[in-house]
Amino acid sequence: MSRDLMILFAIAMALMVMQMIGGFLQIRRYRNAVSRVHKLGNVGMGQKRGWFFNSYVVIIACDSKHIITGGEAMTGSTIFAQFHPITELLGKPMIGRSIDDYLLEFREMPDRKQKFYRGYINALEALEMRFEREEHPETIEED
Repeated sequence: MSRDLMILFAIAMALMVMQMIGGFLQIRRYRNAVSRVHKLGNVGMGQKRGWFFNSYVVIIACDSKHIITGGEAMTGSTIFAQFHPITELLGKPMIGRSIDDYLLEFREMPDRKQKFYRGYINALEALEMRFEREEHPETIEED
């Protein structure tokens, strides 16, 4: 092997190791965020994938009465992205509002605008489905 090829191989290996370490750190941050938000109540998660900087992951917690008790979001797609608390959604304070109110508001939006909030909608719908399963367990089909 030529020296240039060895250097290129070493650089590729170093980049792969850095990617693995970054992925590990990001998974750890995600698990810690889920743990923090889960302490606030039932948890719903959603994500919106996009190109470069318009991706995000959302974790929303609510109590048994469908009232939001907290949430966190991670925006960005690099290994340096961090979770931060969500205090507002659609220009209104999020904590203390019903998930049903937000879902109604999102469902009345045009599809193009819904696409922007896809992660939030997914998290709220996950909570909604959880409550429906708890309220109507007989409707769950058995395999």
